[in-house]
Amino acid sequence: MIVKKSWENFLTSLEKYTTSDKPFREVAAKTSYFLILLLIIPLLFSTDNTIRYTDVKIGSVATKKVVAPFNFFILKTEDELSRERNNAVSLVPYYFSYDANLTDEMINTLNRTVNILKHDLPTTRSDTLHSIVLATVAEKVAVLKDSFNIMMNSAQFLAINAAFRNKETRTKLTQILKTTKKMIGDGILDVEPNTLKRGQIAFQKDGIEETTEKNNKRALLNVIAEISNQVVKDLAVDQASAFNNYIKQILQPNLIFDQRLTDEFVEKAIGSVSLTKDMVYENERIVDANERVNEDIYQKLYSLESARVERSEREGNWQPVFAQVGKIMLLATILFIVGLYLFSFRKKIFANNKKLLLISIVILFQVVIAAIISGPLNWPVYLIPTTIASMLLAILIDSGIAFVATAAIALILGGVQGGGYDITLLTLVSGMVSIYSVHKIRNRNQIFKAILYISLAYLWIIAAITFLRFDALNNLGIIFATHLLPNAVFAPFLTYMLLGVFEKMFDITTDVRLLELSDLNHPLLKDLYLKAPGTFHHSMVVGNLAEAAAEEIGENSLLVRVGSYFHDIGKMEKPEYYIENQMDSKNLHSKLKANMSALILEAHVKTGLEMATKYKLPQRISDFIAEHHGTSLMYFFYNKAIAVAGNKEAVNEDDFRYPGPKPQSKATAIVMIADTVEAATRSLKNPTPSKIRAFVEGLAKQKYQDGELDECDLTFKELKQIVNAFMPILYGVFQHRVEYPESKDIVKKNSKQKKQKAEKTSLTETVNSEKLKKKTQS
Repeated sequence: MIVKKSWENFLTSLEKYTTSDKPFREVAAKTSYFLILLLIIPLLFSTDNTIRYTDVKIGSVATKKVVAPFNFFILKTEDELSRERNNAVSLVPYYFSYDANLTDEMINTLNRTVNILKHDLPTTRSDTLHSIVLATVAEKVAVLKDSFNIMMNSAQFLAINAAFRNKETRTKLTQILKTTKKMIGDGILDVEPNTLKRGQIAFQKDGIEETTEKNNKRALLNVIAEISNQVVKDLAVDQASAFNNYIKQILQPNLIFDQRLTDEFVEKAIGSVSLTKDMVYENERIVDANERVNEDIYQKLYSLESARVERSEREGNWQPVFAQVGKIMLLATILFIVGLYLFSFRKKIFANNKKLLLISIVILFQVVIAAIISGPLNWPVYLIPTTIASMLLAILIDSGIAFVATAAIALILGGVQGGGYDITLLTLVSGMVSIYSVHKIRNRNQIFKAILYISLAYLWIIAAITFLRFDALNNLGIIFATHLLPNAVFAPFLTYMLLGVFEKMFDITTDVRLLELSDLNHPLLKDLYLKAPGTFHHSMVVGNLAEAAAEEIGENSLLVRVGSYFHDIGKMEKPEYYIENQMDSKNLHSKLKANMSALILEAHVKTGLEMATKYKLPQRISDFIAEHHGTSLMYFFYNKAIAVAGNKEAVNEDDFRYPGPKPQSKATAIVMIADTVEAATRSLKNPTPSKIRAFVEGLAKQKYQDGELDECDLTFKELKQIVNAFMPILYGVFQHRVEYPESKDIVKKNSKQKKQKAEKTSLTETVNSEKLKKKTQS
């Protein structure tokens, strides 16, 4: 908001300056859009891509001879680098940290607790000694818990103690403890060896780095399992269970995996792999004209391209500067051509800075996406969603502007970005197809139509490029399935999500928005139906007439239909004052002065605009409300005022004209004529096709003669086409129906009552007229 306000303040400050008949701010805005694009777009792309020797592909034929301008190294291919780096990394062991203190602590705990477990207990079976033994065991169990955090009960203590007191089992336990100490000394891993992909591990022990195969070391669970198996084999069940419980509480991993150190050595291994594999000497021929390019030649060309960029950066020469200037010149040419097209053939859009800003933002948005994908992300150019700008501009403005913008974007991506022929062709063709798929959008389900068309366009182009370059067909399938098809699906969805944002930002009414407004459940249309049913029906008929006329002359038929629905919503405030809502009730205007009646009729335009603002109708719909009467004269009340005044000069004609403005577009002009025709033809008696046509042609001619069509670009030919389009609908409205016998008496009775009522009304009006005349004379 702050940026928008600052920009508006800046433009307002330029109002005092003028260039010919245009405020300077108008020129300044257009110039600003041009300069912003000119400065930002080149900065988005590196100059590296503009120095190209690799426009050729493997398998194609070189068009010119290339000789090395200086000595340079041949870079390894990505596959070669990846393979060699993987080999280097495979030799890097996993680094572990050996905890010597923990090792000493475990061995020390093992020695001290074994001495406690081997305590010599009395073997006499007297009750007194038995009590002493139990007390001693309880004391030793408490010592194990408090001093060494080893939990066991008296039965487990006695079972292990008994094993140590037996000569045979004592020997086996001694061997098991010896093995356990050795395992602790060798080191216990904190990870499973099988989870390590590479074969070796390394650690420092006593200041010496040791490297060994991962299978030579055991993880904690493996150590416990190995000891348990031996214990179960050598001891009784209760003794084995007690000893295993004891040993588990002592053992801990003392070889701790060091992720940071391992990553450091992996990086060093990757860095140790040379990026080059050979050298090309100055003046050495790389490729001859008409020679088939193989993998070795292509890699030399790629290496030369990279060497030139590196050399220019190192030596600080002017080549990058020239490359940047060249990009700006190329971009300026592209933007100038777009501007020239708008100035020459689309003057209304060129004069509308809001739409120019929209075009600039959409182009910049498309280019920024391309820059991100090809730059920081370093993805293939086939993932650039090249159709977003094409579809957005086709829906928001029109297909012509979208076509020109698509061509400009294709040139920018191919030339300035350095994407080459592939991206230019893909952008151009897929953009044209996407424009076709959405140019007459009538529902949001057309997104799937767009996806299908864009996918087919991508497939066609990538197939053509593949065949031209003798590439393998499996590459075609891979590129289409992994890059282009996801692109074709993603771009339309993103476009439709952005559509609502641009609609609100620039107050643009797209066909999608019009379809939403055409729903008769819209609050305004529901109120119109309930409060002014005659006006509602009138609006529906006007919509039918206007839609047929718009289709005939190539205008947006959906726009004129929706505009027709809303053009008379202002009549809801006082519906009883409009003839179509009066049915058989008395005309309220007969009691009012002519100028008061004119004010009431005129007010429905202002009221309608207020309702449109309240319900946030788009400006294009509000235009129908404001312009459907133009500055037309209310002839009935104007003539009534003259009759009362008795003098034409005593009546101000402007008091009986609608406020306008006159129709500014063909669409609002069509609705004006349709509105007049629908209302006026109600008064026709005994209508015939020829009579209807003559009457409608007279009404259209009257609008032209009154100058109501002066500010729109309707031609005489189109006016005639509009009248012709009205005819089938009007014939349907006024077609004769068979009168059933039983309804004749009712018709006669109604006719007689109407005649009597008319005679009475006429008599009353005559008396009132005489009284008014006498007052005027006196």
